[in-house]
Amino acid sequence: MGTQRFTPEFKEEAVRQIVERGYSVTDVSARLGVSPHSLYKWVKAIKPDKTEQHASDLLEAKSEILKLRAQLRRTEEERDILKKGRAVLCKGPRLKYRFINDHRHEYRVKTMCRVLGVARAGFYEWLHRPLSARAIDNQRLLGLIRDSYAVSGGVYGARRVFGDMREIGETCGRHRVARLMSANKIKAVRGYKAPRHIAGRPSVVAPNRLERAFTVTAPNQFWVTDITYIRTCQGWLYLAVVLDLFARNVVGWSMKPSLSRELALDALLMALWRRKPAGRVLVHSDQGSQYGSDDWRRFCLANNLEPSMSRRGNCWDNAVAESFFSSLKKERIRKRLYKTRDLARADIFDYIEVFYNRTRRHSHLGGVSPEAFERASS
Repeated sequence: MGTQRFTPEFKEEAVRQIVERGYSVTDVSARLGVSPHSLYKWVKAIKPDKTEQHASDLLEAKSEILKLRAQLRRTEEERDILKKGRAVLCKGPRLKYRFINDHRHEYRVKTMCRVLGVARAGFYEWLHRPLSARAIDNQRLLGLIRDSYAVSGGVYGARRVFGDMREIGETCGRHRVARLMSANKIKAVRGYKAPRHIAGRPSVVAPNRLERAFTVTAPNQFWVTDITYIRTCQGWLYLAVVLDLFARNVVGWSMKPSLSRELALDALLMALWRRKPAGRVLVHSDQGSQYGSDDWRRFCLANNLEPSMSRRGNCWDNAVAESFFSSLKKERIRKRLYKTRDLARADIFDYIEVFYNRTRRHSHLGGVSPEAFERASS
């Protein structure tokens, strides 16, 4: 049998069967009746550029697939970081650094820093020094704030705690103290609401000579007095106080189990013994029966005291005394039910003589205690 001769078109189609359509050389040889040796020669000789182009296309497609897979992995990683770190997205850098440090074995640090919008250099600096100088100073200051709050029995807010800080030489600002107290849930304990305003009729026993002139320039000119009650398991304990409007200190007090006239008179007598006023003193009260009694008027006349009375039912006319009782109940009593009158008497004595007069910072006096204010003014 003579040697077969194949046209170029035949050879090209045979090569296309192998290169483009995926048939093997053996299959094409059997189908076309061409020896495998000839097919290999044709594949090598006929249009080698197409073969090379096909291989190049395959390599480029594989490279693109690898790129897409890498991009998909990055996108999935960023998605997972955002899902886990959604709680710190709007927080400060230090909280984000803490999140990155906690998840550095799950995700790449570089990716987490990019997704959370922080600098990688800042993270590594934080890693070697987690607390800044400001944070360390805040911790020190917080300890002083807690001490001041504890000494006050939990009744000091940011303003009075700030006064303590300034007194011991700290240069922090009031807003910084308030911010630290708020962040650590330190707040003044309160137990009663402020009294509401009630209009009333003038007194027929004594006129309102004070007329809400609560700011005075010297001690022993204007005193205010009032009575309140404290609950105990043995019954009510009644407290009468006398305050000097100059330094807002309690100059006289009395506690008894009944609302007798002696309750108010004993408090006023203590004020006279302690203060020994040289001139006439105006004594302002509400229209309670104890202050409208004949004994009260006679006592005032005998001791150079001039009585004055609020309008009926108007607590604002005697606001200083009402404010003291409000502070007492919010800061010390706090809706407590004492077991005995003696326990209540001891606790209230401690509040008046130990805390309120000598220690408690009074906002009307510029943040100092009544006794400190009076000493500074003498």
